[in-house]
Amino acid sequence: MAPVQLVLAGFAIVAALLAWSRGLAGRRWASAGHALLAVAALATLAGSWSVTRHLASYEPSFQGEAIAELFVEQLGSQRFRLTLTRLPSGHMQVFDLVGDQWQISARTLAWTGHAADLGLWPRMRLERLASRATGAVAGVEEPATAYLLAEPAGDGDWPRAGSVWARLAVATERSSPWQPLVGGARFRVRPAAAGLTVAPLTDPEGGAG
Repeated sequence: MAPVQLVLAGFAIVAALLAWSRGLAGRRWASAGHALLAVAALATLAGSWSVTRHLASYEPSFQGEAIAELFVEQLGSQRFRLTLTRLPSGHMQVFDLVGDQWQISARTLAWTGHAADLGLWPRMRLERLASRATGAVAGVEEPATAYLLAEPAGDGDWPRAGSVWARLAVATERSSPWQPLVGGARFRVRPAAAGLTVAPLTDPEGGAG
């Protein structure tokens, strides 16, 4: 629970206790006033819960700073194992991919209006890792594998159009260009103005870049 929510929860408990004590003392108006304050605090807490849970899935993002590294191992014909390391946390995940190209997608959250005036940092979360097998005919693609990298929060279109949050934040989907699946290859992913950039850290034979 976020610090603001802890304060709201504590305020609601104190207001409820005061309402109870005022009621025992026969001070009905004072009891009703504190009860209303407790209800208002609980309503605010409930309304902010889904937003706080949603924001918790994002991490601070800075232009040009790497958000992930990927290492590719070949298991067989068009079968690969990809190790994804999230940066700066260092959290690692391993995925089995089929095909000859991979792509990663992310969702960015930029603050606007008064939220931007407060100096809040933009945030980003990795959304999806996919692979594909390109067909023998130019322009023909065969779908292969896809993994979700973020747990659905039930409000994937947040901030919703017309809501107060829509005046404070703008969410954007970004994807990297398709990259080759080559055994021994290592890549670094960074946010860019129009998407995600991928820089190879090794040559096609797996040597250091």
